[in-house]
Amino acid sequence: MLGLLHYLRLICTDPRRYGLTAPNPEPVKQYREKSPKLDWLLEQLKVIQEKDEKVIIFCEFRNIQRLLRHYIEEQFNISPPIINGDTGATAGHADSRQRQIKKFQEAAGFGAIILSPVAVGFGVNIQAANHVIHYTRTWNPAKEDQATDRAYRIGQKKDVYVYYPVVKADDFATFDVKLDQLLTRKRELAGDMLNGSGDIRLGDFNVEDVVPPSDRDSLNERITLSHALSMEPRHFEGLVAILWGKQGYACYCTPQSRDQGVDVVGTRAQEGVLIQAKTSSTEGKRLGWDAVKEVVAGAAFYQRKHQNVDFQKVCITNQFFNSQAHEQAAFNEVLLIDQTGLAALLSQHPATMLELDQTLYTEWGSFSEAN
Repeated sequence: MLGLLHYLRLICTDPRRYGLTAPNPEPVKQYREKSPKLDWLLEQLKVIQEKDEKVIIFCEFRNIQRLLRHYIEEQFNISPPIINGDTGATAGHADSRQRQIKKFQEAAGFGAIILSPVAVGFGVNIQAANHVIHYTRTWNPAKEDQATDRAYRIGQKKDVYVYYPVVKADDFATFDVKLDQLLTRKRELAGDMLNGSGDIRLGDFNVEDVVPPSDRDSLNERITLSHALSMEPRHFEGLVAILWGKQGYACYCTPQSRDQGVDVVGTRAQEGVLIQAKTSSTEGKRLGWDAVKEVVAGAAFYQRKHQNVDFQKVCITNQFFNSQAHEQAAFNEVLLIDQTGLAALLSQHPATMLELDQTLYTEWGSFSEAN
């Protein structure tokens, strides 16, 4: 259920298959034809530009933040700053959020800035902007309103306009529509002193409401080698966990930071696997032995964590390994699996994109990739 909701949430915002890295963004005309939300955004920005005013665009997904900047730069010849969890908070940093916001505030005329609603909290005021667009929505209307309040501050001299673009369909309620309804209801409850406005919960959604019957089977899109060749690192790690899970291992993906050089851990009775997964979008690339070093270095940590398990060390890639990697792997007893072996695994253990989302988003807290 959670993986399905994540899929539906993203497809309303970005029609590209989420988790796959496109080498280059599509031409703006081609992308606008398939993305009603971006088409609306660019039209609305044109209106704001004609008024010589500024706009805040709230979006919590890094990939979509970068995509928006690309198309806005192409259409309006400006490069909106992006402020998210990667943006330095230290005032002395050359690209700190304070400096970027100050530059945005002081620039004359039309401008746009892209913010994560989570990374930019209290103390951030952007009175120069009087248009606020929630390109993606949060799970809590109070947090959404706090984000909007960045423009409602002492010094704001213009009327402030707030937009919530929603992708609709004629024959069923889309995820966007359902989420908007839930957030509206939460806001209404917040008006009652006896009720708060907490996060929307998984139980608030009903899959029957947001997926038309004719489309439910198509959601189980099988993962092919072509998909794997263009996967982003975290999604590739999730795919690896699925492939070993189908071999009877209980698998989990390690944290994205401090993973000790291991991306996937799998156990099956007294045996296990420690896997370092490397992905590249450069076809035919031959990777060095970094993956071997990482999995060997991390083995001791996970061996202490699973003391009764005999681990095999594995490195897998969607490309290939060079001769040095093979030499070091043989010396350190590491199994190397390249593109050819990956294709064989996908053939032997069919996996779907929906399974991948379910693997990566197993908890409600991880459903929001806010940064």
